[in-house]
Amino acid sequence: MLAYILITSKAGYENQIATSLLDFDSVGNIHVLFGEFDIICRIKANSEIELRKFIINKVRKIEGVEFTKTLIVAD
Repeated sequence: MLAYILITSKAGYENQIATSLLDFDSVGNIHVLFGEFDIICRIKANSEIELRKFIINKVRKIEGVEFTKTLIVAD
């Protein structure tokens, strides 16, 4: 399963969040954005349950993350 996570961060936390995301094996590309969302990252997961746990237990717990939006890629 492939997904993209759009992240809105607190001001000034963009680079810190992007660096933290690199610590996770399931994270692929990471890009800092300008606009409504601050970061987009590509995630690979074995199931929707695994993806949900990763977002809730890992991504949303990174300091500075305010909001996430997940886009799941259809196979």
